[in-house]
Amino acid sequence: MIKRVLLENWKSHLNSEFEFEQGTNVLVGVSGSGKTSVMDAICFALYGTFPSANARTVKLEEIIMNKPVEREHSKVVVEFEYNNKNYDVSRTIFKNASNQATLKENGRMIAGPKPNEVNERIEEITEVSFDLFTRAIYSEQNQTDYFIKLNPAQRK
Repeated sequence: MIKRVLLENWKSHLNSEFEFEQGTNVLVGVSGSGKTSVMDAICFALYGTFPSANARTVKLEEIIMNKPVEREHSKVVVEFEYNNKNYDVSRTIFKNASNQATLKENGRMIAGPKPNEVNERIEEITEVSFDLFTRAIYSEQNQTDYFIKLNPAQRK
């Protein structure tokens, strides 16, 4: 369960914090207020990418806030609980340096600072790949009918 999300210089979010509780949590706001940005940030924290970045319609450098003042980095932190353990995954995108990521389990670093190390550990721990996550858990905006369009063999 995702417990907390922190966004720093992420798209339109200068410093945003979201806390989630057991059960259904809803993000509500007018069009363009940053709801999809929060979902992209969660996906990015877990897998180092998100659907529009994976499809290369958006470059990671474009995620870094540039209005009203251009920023040099963007950071996402997601805290979650899985199998009675607490995890903290943090990813930072830099304009002029290598991106970094860390994964902590119950406060102890278990992967990082290389993003690929964190990607592998997240998939190992959760047993959920990026592909499965984006198709079954995070239904990308305007893609909610994906499974309906598949034939029975493809759905299986």
